[in-house]
This record gives sequence, structure tokens and C-alpha cells, in this order.
Amino acid sequence: MYRDAAVKGVFYPSDPDEIKRFVESYKVNNDANEAAKMVILPHAGYVFSGATAVKTLSEIRLPENIILMGPNHTGIGKNVAVYPSGKWETPFGDVAINDELSARFIEQGFESDKTAHAREHSLEVQMPLLKYFREDVNVVPITFKMIDYEACKYAARVIFETIKDRDDILLLISSDFNHFENLDVTNDKDSAAISKIMEMEPEGLLEVVIKKDISMCGVIPAVVGMLVVKKLGFSNVRLVEHTTSAEASGDTSKVVGYAGIIIS
Repeated sequence: MYRDAAVKGVFYPSDPDEIKRFVESYKVNNDANEAAKMVILPHAGYVFSGATAVKTLSEIRLPENIILMGPNHTGIGKNVAVYPSGKWETPFGDVAINDELSARFIEQGFESDKTAHAREHSLEVQMPLLKYFREDVNVVPITFKMIDYEACKYAARVIFETIKDRDDILLLISSDFNHFENLDVTNDKDSAAISKIMEMEPEGLLEVVIKKDISMCGVIPAVVGMLVVKKLGFSNVRLVEHTTSAEASGDTSKVVGYAGIIIS
């Protein structure tokens, strides 16, 4: 099956040369060799958050296989939805789905559901960047609705059991942080969420997001990813950058927070 790009020309340029110029203006390391196990990247339009995503990706050695997890903004489809097979369109050429990994997740209880991905932007905006940094990259796209902590632990066990013997897989979590409050409030809320990630406290992250009403859209995939990498023994967390939409828009009254985070 084939997924046409749904938000090219809106969230990111449709011209590959324009994307290439954008990436090359923000990447910070041409010889990156850090073997990360998980990264958190923002997924707003490139003009707002693309620089943070590029800076973060350019700090690591990108493996061939990416488990790409993000929120389900549309509300369509299953709670934990795997795009099962085929290819996704990007301006740099198609990105292949890792059919083998997708099938293993589906066998263990995740649901095959391409409808959840049809209009979802949170994973699509990462695809051109992944294709730029590694031409032969393949992915397993998974979207998550708001599930409880026990369901997060189950999802993490499924992923852990599937990848525990492999060192060629990166978990990429697509998430923005607080949405549409003023700059001071957003910085305060983002700091509370980021501190839980830096402390590798997945349950604490979910709790603080709920308690402080932080509209971190990718909190569930972030919690699941953290549970997986903790089981795998990774605990070195580095904040590459935190910023907000005010940097690009100049509007400090209603901003969105973004962060690039590496766990290795």
C-alpha cells in the first residue's frame, strides 16, 4: 500500500531542494556518531520547529530502522495503530515500511490500521528529514491515542520483546510540548515535563502532564518510548534544545513549545 504525503507544501516544503537548503542551514554536526536509542523531535511546521528537529537529528548516527511513534491528532482509527506495509511519499523519494517489524508488532496485539495515518501530520513531517539523513531508512509508523499507564506498559513490553536483541533500531518520538498559552506559562509547563524526561521517569511524566494540564500531544508515545529504553538499559539523556513558536512568530501570547532530546 502507498501513502501519499498529506501535508507537504503546508507543514514542510514540497521542493526537495528547499528542504535540503533548510536542513543544511541548521544541522550542527557533519560527522555525527552518537549511537542514540531514542530521540524526541517536534512536529510543527518547519518554520516553527524544523530547526530543533534538524539540530537534534544531526547530532546522532541514524540507523537504518526507525520505530516512529507519535500522537493521533485526528481521532480516527485504533488506539495503537501500526501502518502495516508499503511506502510513504516524501519529496526525496519514498520511505519503505519495515514490513517484518510491523508484522511482529501486529502479531503481539498492536492493530494494523492505515486509516489512523491517512491525514496524521505528526509522523509525516519527520519522514523527509529521515530520508535526508539516511537514504535507505525504513520505518514502522505507530500512532497512539490517549491510553492509560497500564496500556503504556503493555505497549512498551511488546516493543521491548521485539527489539531487545537488536542494536540497529532507533525509537523516534514525535511530540510538541505545551500548546497555545503564553510564553511564561508554556516555559514553566515545558520545564516540568522535560525534567521528568531528563530524570527518566515515564510514570512521573504522565502524572505531571495530567496534574499541570500540560498539552504535550505526544506524551503517550514518549512514556512508551521511555519505558522501552529503560528496559534496554539506556539512561543518558541530553536536551539539545528547547524553544517555542514565539521565536519564529514573535507572538508571546499563544505559543507552542518544542524540544529536541536524545537518550543514549
